[in-house]
Amino acid sequence: MTIEPGREWGEEARVPHELVVASDESSLARAVTEHLRAGSQQRLAVALLRGDLLTALGVGVGARVIPPRVGDACRLLPCDAYELTIQHGRQSTTTIAVSSVVIGGVFRPEWWLSSGGFLRQLNILPNSHPNDGRADALVWSTGNTRTVRAIRRRMRLGDHLPHPSLSVTRGSVVQWQAKGSARRIAVDQRAYGRASAVTVKVRPDAFRLVVAAT
Repeated sequence: MTIEPGREWGEEARVPHELVVASDESSLARAVTEHLRAGSQQRLAVALLRGDLLTALGVGVGARVIPPRVGDACRLLPCDAYELTIQHGRQSTTTIAVSSVVIGGVFRPEWWLSSGGFLRQLNILPNSHPNDGRADALVWSTGNTRTVRAIRRRMRLGDHLPHPSLSVTRGSVVQWQAKGSARRIAVDQRAYGRASAVTVKVRPDAFRLVVAAT
C-alpha cells in the first residue's frame, strides 16, 4: 500500500532472516528483478549500503552504511520499483529500476527520473517520494551549457523549480521520446547504451528497504 498523506512511512519491526544486502542500487535492482520473476508473495527485504535512496533518507552523499543484523530493531520502508521498456532503434530492452533513470549527458541533459528526488548531491525532484505510487521525471528544454550549470548549482539546495527550462511529468506511467538522434541512458547509475524512447511503469510496493531503528 503506497504512502498516504499524514501517515507515517513504514513500520517498526525486527530485521528478518531473509534479509538481502545490496552494495548499491544496481545490485538492489537485480535483486528486485529476480524476486519479481520468482513470483513470491512475500515482499523482498533489502538493506542498501550506498545510494541516492539513502541520501533521500538523510544519509550523507556517498556514505556507506553498516547493514543491520538479523533480529535487530529496524524500520521496514515499502518502496516502489519502475519497469522500463527502452527502445534501441528496432530493438527494445525491459529492465527494472529502483532509484534513477538519466537520459542525456552531464551538460546536455534531457530527462531525469528519481525515486527519492536525489541524484548524488543534487536534489532534483524535491516532491518525489519512494513510495507514492508514481514516477516523477524532470524534463529539460535547454542545451545552453551556462544555463545547465546555473540550474545544477541551484539543485544542490533543491530550489531550482519552477524554472522556464524545466518541467516535471509524473504518473503511474511516464514516457520519453527522442526528438532527434538516440541519447545515452543510465539506469541506477549503470549505462544502458542509447535510447530513442523509454516507457516507465510504476510497480508499487515492490520491495521493503530495511533501515536501522533510530
